[in-house]
Amino acid sequence: MKKLLTMKNVLIAIAFTVFLLFVKDHLDDFWGIVKLIMGILTPFFIGFLIAYILNFPYKFLYNRAFGKMGTKHKLLRGLRKPLALGITYVGTFAIIAVLLAILIPQIVANLSNLVQNFPGYYKSIEGSVRGFASSITNSNIPFVKDLTFDQVFNGITNFFMGGQNMTKLLLNATQSVVTNATSGVYNALMGVVISIYFLIYKEQLCHLTKRLAVAFIPIKYLPKLYEIVDITDTKCGRFLVGDILDAALISLIFFVTLSAFQFPYAPLIAVFCGVANIIPFFGPFIGAIPSAFILLLVDPMLVVWFVIITFIIQQIDGNILKPKIIGNQVGLSSFWVLFSVVLGGALFGIPGFILGTPIFAVIYSLVAKRTRNKIDSKGRIAQEALDFKVLNYAEIAEEQRRIRAEREHEQRQKLKKLIHIGGSGDEEEPGEENTGKFEDNIED
Repeated sequence: MKKLLTMKNVLIAIAFTVFLLFVKDHLDDFWGIVKLIMGILTPFFIGFLIAYILNFPYKFLYNRAFGKMGTKHKLLRGLRKPLALGITYVGTFAIIAVLLAILIPQIVANLSNLVQNFPGYYKSIEGSVRGFASSITNSNIPFVKDLTFDQVFNGITNFFMGGQNMTKLLLNATQSVVTNATSGVYNALMGVVISIYFLIYKEQLCHLTKRLAVAFIPIKYLPKLYEIVDITDTKCGRFLVGDILDAALISLIFFVTLSAFQFPYAPLIAVFCGVANIIPFFGPFIGAIPSAFILLLVDPMLVVWFVIITFIIQQIDGNILKPKIIGNQVGLSSFWVLFSVVLGGALFGIPGFILGTPIFAVIYSLVAKRTRNKIDSKGRIAQEALDFKVLNYAEIAEEQRRIRAEREHEQRQKLKKLIHIGGSGDEEEPGEENTGKFEDNIED
């Protein structure tokens, strides 16, 4: 057994302690460096995500569509990868371009129409609120009857504006949007280019990763590491790809349904509901709230019908579409889905909302398997303890005592046998009196 208290381990512990103290004293600088590194590596994260998603159609084309290419002519074998890669990217971006060409003009028209009609919507809502405030003022409700609409309106305005200048706030928001949009476009374009290289050199990168793992990770930890990678691929990868397909299908269903019932701003609402549906649990609410607000500006009665349509579509999605597309990849109850979404969103924002559930599912699967193995190793008594009730705790305790007594008896018998074998063969057999004393000593 290796000694833990060695000079090397002591020096490592001291160095790690000094590092933690340094990070504690320079926490802001440390997070600044981390954010800088994450900003530099963002295109690579985006590229890996794109390559991982497109790896599914790429593998289908490479193994199925062009799987037999080159069996007779070796020259054609080298064309499998370029053809599969080219069709994957060209087909994917062609589909995206067609969808954008259809949706963007309608979304722009919807937004333009919404901006043009907003003053009329505002006056209509203002009139309704004034009438409601007037009815409250004429009532005898304490603490409310003395309020006026102007007081309420100014209070709400000051609350949301925080006493800031409107022009300054708009300029800051515009600058932030332009900066983030520019950075996002750059990261997206670089991510697409990097994703192509990820797929081209996929085999070499996987082989290099395995070599590094085998070289620097103890062999006894490799099976567990491979298991974690496999579960992560099953839970995160397939869930993410299936969730994106499901969101696209939900967006299409909303667009067709709302257009059939002649709802205004149908393309805009369909995009809201479809994109938000990627987020588990809260997604339908996140997409429905702004959509309902837009419809409320037009006609409050449309909100009622929209809520009914949304409820029906979400029931179809939750009971039919998602089980068919994703299957039971997550394996979490509604409580743990809610917990993972809230925790992921609080820690990592939008990426945490989307990836929190599958990542938590990986942790949940590993912990559940470890727990199951621990229970199985404890035998029948552990299975009985799972059905533990206050009335039969005495039986469980008695069973534990019986098992301990049996083990102690077996150990005494082994010890007697060892002592008897170790004795001299020329000596006389011990009598009954000596044997009784010997057993008494063993028991003591």
